[in-house]
Amino acid sequence: MHFESILAVSDFSALSEHALERAALLARQHQITLRLILLDEGPNIYLADPIARLGQRARQLARRYEISVHAIERSASLDAVLAEAGATTLLVMGPLSQRSWKRFHRGTTLDQAVHGSLCPLLVVKQAPTRPYGHVLVAVDLSPRSRPLIDFADRFSTPTVLKAFHAIDTIEDSKLRSVNASPQAIQANRFGSRQHARDRLAQLIGALDATPEPSRNPVLAFDVGNGDPAYSTALHQLSTQADLVVVGKRPSSPLAQFFTGSVAQRLAKWAAGDVLIAPFDQLNVATTADRF
Repeated sequence: MHFESILAVSDFSALSEHALERAALLARQHQITLRLILLDEGPNIYLADPIARLGQRARQLARRYEISVHAIERSASLDAVLAEAGATTLLVMGPLSQRSWKRFHRGTTLDQAVHGSLCPLLVVKQAPTRPYGHVLVAVDLSPRSRPLIDFADRFSTPTVLKAFHAIDTIEDSKLRSVNASPQAIQANRFGSRQHARDRLAQLIGALDATPEPSRNPVLAFDVGNGDPAYSTALHQLSTQADLVVVGKRPSSPLAQFFTGSVAQRLAKWAAGDVLIAPFDQLNVATTADRF
């Protein structure tokens, strides 16, 4: 997956300021252009000329980070922001939680962005102080796990890169529904955990065997139990990972409204920043879609 520029969304809130700073850090790291755009769906902006203020912010970031920064000279709806980003841009925004009553069924601005973005989406929740060092990748053990880990490594060049898989406990519920014994449930749980650890060890071993002279992160893995989004959010909090990377597949508006995707829920629940990568941009075909 490759992106040609970064589009950072601002509504002049404190969280969107964090997003602009992180976007500038990444633009310098990847040596690409940063563009700023004003979202007009947020709370009222009490500025005489918000577009001029955005231009001033662009000049400040350009001087501080020594990068090319351009402010788009118009405000835009979220749909227009997503269209501006297209499929070849990294979209960076804060966890915007406002919800329009006219489009209540589509969820918050963040929900809509996760669902509708064709490009990688970075949700910034923390004030950036340094490049991402400790990165957690939520994987589902399918063929797309390896490309997702590779993308996380190229995106952030971390010092620690950990793959994490959460075993959904729905299988336990199925066994209980057919009156399986506690011993059978425990054996199934042990087998699932061992399979997950073996698969993750294979993934990490394959990455470790690939010579990358410019990058040498510490590679690790771990397995958890429970809802994938909730378990990953808890693991991120306990390990203090700077960034969580998760994939997403296209989903219907109905499924989005009732359950949301793992990526959508993780973007809400994680305490740290979350990078969401569309699986169709990873060029991996699979029939076992969970995220």
